[in-house]
Amino acid sequence: MNEYTLLKSGIENLIENIKILLYKEKIEIFDILDFGEDSIYQEPLFFVYFKNKEEYKKYLDSIIFGYSDNSDMKIKVKSDKYGKVYIPQIGWLITEKKLENFELSRRGKDLLLKQQNNLEDFKHESSKFVQGTNIELLKYPVPILEQFYYDEYSNRIEVEIENITKKHAGNLSKAFQLIKKHIPVHYQLIESVTKKVVIFNVNDDLRNSFATLSAQGIAFFNACQDDYNEVFFIDDIAHQTGHIIFNAMIYNINEFLKVKPGFVVQELKNDKGKTVETRDIHVVFHALYTYYTTFICLDAMLENNVFDGEKLHEILGRMKFYIGKCFLDLRVIDNPITETSKAKKLFTEKGFKIYDSIREKYLEMNRKWMPKVQSFKLDNQLYNFSYSRFKKLNPIP
Repeated sequence: MNEYTLLKSGIENLIENIKILLYKEKIEIFDILDFGEDSIYQEPLFFVYFKNKEEYKKYLDSIIFGYSDNSDMKIKVKSDKYGKVYIPQIGWLITEKKLENFELSRRGKDLLLKQQNNLEDFKHESSKFVQGTNIELLKYPVPILEQFYYDEYSNRIEVEIENITKKHAGNLSKAFQLIKKHIPVHYQLIESVTKKVVIFNVNDDLRNSFATLSAQGIAFFNACQDDYNEVFFIDDIAHQTGHIIFNAMIYNINEFLKVKPGFVVQELKNDKGKTVETRDIHVVFHALYTYYTTFICLDAMLENNVFDGEKLHEILGRMKFYIGKCFLDLRVIDNPITETSKAKKLFTEKGFKIYDSIREKYLEMNRKWMPKVQSFKLDNQLYNFSYSRFKKLNPIP
């Protein structure tokens, strides 16, 4: 599988699509933004805006402002319920006025915030980046992202961001640095598509991940368990950025599937015969790819003896957990997994190459690590791995 070629092509298609949408929305857009600067058009908030532009009609200018060199540009902005205004590339304007409208402009290098032609006092906090990376850490809530914060029943939910980010920014940074050091090639894939990250805290019974193509370029990490550390973030960076990489790679989905993306490959029923879950090929393919990226990252940490003690114990437990989950999802496609006849009916040649690389990575991890983790018990694990649960059944010798 040539991930780099697939990813480059996918990114180009995503950028082209955003440029077309922007032109249709604002015909003079390329008088404001540099058409040739492709990094502008990977701004995740453009994807977010076009997901629900009617609700966020006034937000587009705020996104554009940070990328424009036009010193005469004036835009209308509104502070959020905390008195903050977020502008990409610029950061946060913090006022004492909540949910109020302002005019934002520039005077040279200075930013001006006005209300009814009167200058307003505000504090400017520049964008914060994960240490040692070009990836922005959104340390406060951004209102336009709230449309993705919903439970499995599509009810909006409140997520805590500011405090959990202060708590875990260091762990997130450590995890990114370890991935960058020990898997530099994979890290380049991550950084080529991941532009922003959000650490949030919500009970994972409500929702674990907000990953979506409609927020392409943003990785969301739910740090809801008290004992989370850099081991968790290595795992979740691999998982959540795996979604972003895969979204770009298979952007033109029909090039990878012979069936429609909604084709159901797994239907689960309860003991009364009622259907409780239907998973389509697109969902299963995504899940399999995130196991693949997780194997890459966990394997590198183990191979390089990065951890010892409890953290080594945890990463081995996570490896056993994902070997089991990956096996079950591979078996949804072909059972036994050494047989690929069904897969070849579901995937095009390009799609099968990805699928087969995932299958080979699973077989490699199973051969390499299962002898070491075979005895671990995972009976008390839920959907997401919990080290505190793991320790109860698998105390460190």
